[in-house]
Formats: sequence, C-alpha cells, structure tokens
Amino acid sequence: MSFADTQSVAAADLNNMLRGLKRDNTTYSVTGTTAETDMASLSITAGAIGATGGLHVIAAGTITNVGSGAKDIKLYLGATVIATVSRTAANAQDWQIEAWCFNTAANAQRWKVVFSTADAVTLSGDYTTSAIDTASTQTLKLTGDLADATDTITQTIFTVFLVQVT
Repeated sequence: MSFADTQSVAAADLNNMLRGLKRDNTTYSVTGTTAETDMASLSITAGAIGATGGLHVIAAGTITNVGSGAKDIKLYLGATVIATVSRTAANAQDWQIEAWCFNTAANAQRWKVVFSTADAVTLSGDYTTSAIDTASTQTLKLTGDLADATDTITQTIFTVFLVQVT
C-alpha cells in the first residue's frame, strides 16, 4: 500500500501493513539435556502470510557456560533451519537473531537474517532462500541445543510480526 506525500496514515492502514503475531518476553531455558529443545514456537496459519507478505522475527537471550561445550540456537520455519547462532566460548554471552522473510510466492521466500556471532553486539548477516509452502500451516520456532548438559541457553525475547506488502 503506497501513500502520497500529503496523505496521513490511519491506524487501519498500519494494521493492514504490520501486525504483531506474538510477543513473548517469558524466560525459557534449556539446560540438563543434550537434546535439541523448543524454546518458543508459533503456528503460522495457512495463507496468513500471503503470496507477497512476510515475517519479521526478533529473538534474543543469554548463554551460561559451565561445561564449555557447543551451544546452538536455531530459527526454523517448518522443517527448514533459517538461522543458527553457535557458541563454544567458555564464558557467559548474550545472543540475538533478527530475521526478515519476504514471500515472492506462497511457496518461495527470501530471508535477510542478522545474528550474533561472538556476543550480542558482534553481528553477522546472511541472505538465504527457502521453498516452504505458506499456503499450508507452518510452525515458526526457536530451539536450543547443548553439547554439554551443564550449560544453559535462555531465550528472553521472541517477537513475530506479520508484514503485508502490496
């Protein structure tokens, strides 16, 4: 939806362009296991994104290191891994993932992802594509995976916006 320079934006217009799907600031921790564990998830209803819509995902948290094993945080849409934050350093660190997804068709996405690499302020970016059928219901989720069960991954922010671009 485009606007002339002289027009104002009404709340109804903004609701059609950007809508919050989930805001979860609850603390979820993965510890005491070496199995990949869901920390947050959201069911994206079939067709909600549309052929030209998208998603904006913001996730963040902390890592506590006791056993110095590998620690991975992954963002999935359906069964496809969109981004991975990996840590092996022997100290406590923050982490973050920010992802923008844009459908070019109901079953074709372009992703721009920014994620932390060494701490929450050392960032890396990635561009990737996926072929996930958003005309069917899909699960967007964040997981934690520990090589050493004495380590801890904590997720404290998981926010998802639906973006409608026309």
